[in-house]
Amino acid sequence: MSYLVDYHMHTTFSDGKDHYPAYLEVARRKDLAEIGFSDHITLAPVDWCVNEIDYPVMKENLKSLCNDFSEDVQVRFGIEVDYFPEKEEELRQLIAYFPCDYVIGSVHFIGDWNFDTDRSFYGKWSNDELYRMYFELVQKAAKSGLFDIIGHLDLIKKFQCWPESDQTPLFEETIKVIKEANVVIELNTSGFDRPCIDFYPNKKILEIAARYGVPITLGSDAHQADQVGRHFDKALELLKSLGFNQIVRFRNRVRSEIKI
Repeated sequence: MSYLVDYHMHTTFSDGKDHYPAYLEVARRKDLAEIGFSDHITLAPVDWCVNEIDYPVMKENLKSLCNDFSEDVQVRFGIEVDYFPEKEEELRQLIAYFPCDYVIGSVHFIGDWNFDTDRSFYGKWSNDELYRMYFELVQKAAKSGLFDIIGHLDLIKKFQCWPESDQTPLFEETIKVIKEANVVIELNTSGFDRPCIDFYPNKKILEIAARYGVPITLGSDAHQADQVGRHFDKALELLKSLGFNQIVRFRNRVRSEIKI
């Protein structure tokens, strides 16, 4: 197998069900070369992120694991950070606390609404309007300079929220912004197990990203150990069919490419 990475997973420090050793064991079985833990860090008052009181212990535990080069699976220090446009400086200071190899920037909130878990506001706006609001935040996140990776790029579709009209121009505009910001996107395979039954992002967005030469990495968004590397065979097949011939790896927030 080629050198593969899985850069998106959550442990018991946030909303995952398992801790580091269990994920490492599955990564070994699946012959992954490199994995990254990326527990949720957010400024919102939610119960699915790392508690601030736990920042020091998570930091030390994960840093120790990253520095253990005797491991056959190398570990990278990641965090997944929620983007709030009015809190960029606060986010910058928070990210600086962690010795990250990479930072995933994600949009889970439109205003105060966490559309990723709360379905109650779907239908308040047209789906086209939701897409506009969501991708506007994604574009701002990319432009902020805070993040190395944009997470699950079209998460807004999770609960089968499909636009009423063709959103290709909005997708292309967003990819242009990401390209100009020199940010990586992930092929997040968790969407295949969500109501949308589709990778994040969809094939149309991936086609546009390939055309613009936007770099890409892989993430399972595992919340339990047996989800590590899920659907990677399908993901690699899709990427190659669209003309991607490499994925990105990170070390100390510096990226390099791996052939696939």
